[in-house]
Amino acid sequence: MFNIEDKLRYNKQYQWTKDKIRNTKYGVCNLIRWFPVIWKDRWWDHYFIYPILNKKLSMMEKHIREDGHHLHNERDADQIKVCVLLLKRIIDDNYGENAFKKHNEKWGDSEMSFIPTDNPEFSEMKIDYENVVTEKDKEQERKDFKLAMEKEEYLRKQDIDLLFKMMSKHIRSWWD
Repeated sequence: MFNIEDKLRYNKQYQWTKDKIRNTKYGVCNLIRWFPVIWKDRWWDHYFIYPILNKKLSMMEKHIREDGHHLHNERDADQIKVCVLLLKRIIDDNYGENAFKKHNEKWGDSEMSFIPTDNPEFSEMKIDYENVVTEKDKEQERKDFKLAMEKEEYLRKQDIDLLFKMMSKHIRSWWD
């Protein structure tokens, strides 16, 4: 017969084996889930951190929404969802389309040309717009272009700031 010590040792051995099998299965599933994201990852600029955050937060949001056991799991999942939506906007990077819409409507289609310079390794890029006729138009288009660029950067920065402000405020409560 088993004495209590043998039973405890057996239970401990059984639990260790059970945990090892479960952790291995979970680890392999994680490798499969993360492979496409990690495959595309590069470490040379800030852009590549956003898909990693997006994957992590998307999985957390789904888990907390569907399997959450804590009192405010729906609220927490909604907060994470807002972060995921902000990340999608940042990754898609359509800020220029929104910022330049009025500029392009006013000045028309653009045509790019490259002009050789004194240095054969470089050329000057020239952008002409169909509705720019006079020097006054050219000056106004440059001002409008600069305003559109500033608006583009403002929209991008606004989303990034909101994303990290929300994460800073709430991330410690996103658990289950």
